[in-house]
Amino acid sequence: MKMRMKPDWSSATPLYERAANSFRVAKDYDRARDAFEKAATGHSRQGSPWQSGKSLERAADMEKNKKGQRVEALYRDAAQSYQEAGRHQAAAEALGRAAIHLEGIEPEASSQLYMDAIDILADQEDGKEGLSGDLFRQAIAGEIRLVKYQEAISLLMRFGAACDRLGLRPCKAYLGAIVVCLYAQDAQQAMATLQDASEVSAFSGSEEERVAEALLDAYRTGDSEAVQKCVASHAVFLELDNQIVRLAKRLPQGDVKLSAAALGTQRLHVEDGDGEENDLT
Repeated sequence: MKMRMKPDWSSATPLYERAANSFRVAKDYDRARDAFEKAATGHSRQGSPWQSGKSLERAADMEKNKKGQRVEALYRDAAQSYQEAGRHQAAAEALGRAAIHLEGIEPEASSQLYMDAIDILADQEDGKEGLSGDLFRQAIAGEIRLVKYQEAISLLMRFGAACDRLGLRPCKAYLGAIVVCLYAQDAQQAMATLQDASEVSAFSGSEEERVAEALLDAYRTGDSEAVQKCVASHAVFLELDNQIVRLAKRLPQGDVKLSAAALGTQRLHVEDGDGEENDLT
């Protein structure tokens, strides 16, 4: 009797999947979600966390269609299943999809999901954190929208370091961090960030480093128009991510003379008679 009562997941799971797809076509999203969750349980019981994660993502999609409250939980369960299967990139991407869905609904939850997605990749020994540029960009944009500039700066520096470890160019991430520092009216942090970034060989001597130095020199003049002219005259600012481009175009913020005083008077670059910049450091 005990043997006869044992669940037959190998037979039940494909039936749950067929039922889920039928309910989905009929737009009965509640029942479709439930059936996909049962299919996920079936895959898990059969030792297939990868397939379980895929079914949980489909359940999350049904929850999104009905504008339900369990989207985050279902995506997190899917990510957990993917991690159990050793598919960490898929786990991070699942959390990223949940974060995108929640951006306009629960921005704080969305921000945390992005951070958790990045952390999943950062914990892997293969060092592939820098390959998930979209996750970083979305997370940074979200922090800027939440006016959480310190968090955005930290993510930009982290993204730059991750790119550098993989032999990718980190320069725009570092320049973006300096722009955000200045938009947050922290000129001293901008200078410290430039100094830290300049220790990275890929950034040292780059166009982005020269432009960052020119921007800080413009701030040292204490002249708002000089700052605006600097941003307008360097096309590299337009190559940054959209949220950061918007900040750059709005520089300077606050009292430029206070920023100039914080930076001191020694300029990093001057232009010679031919319009060439010369390093004074």
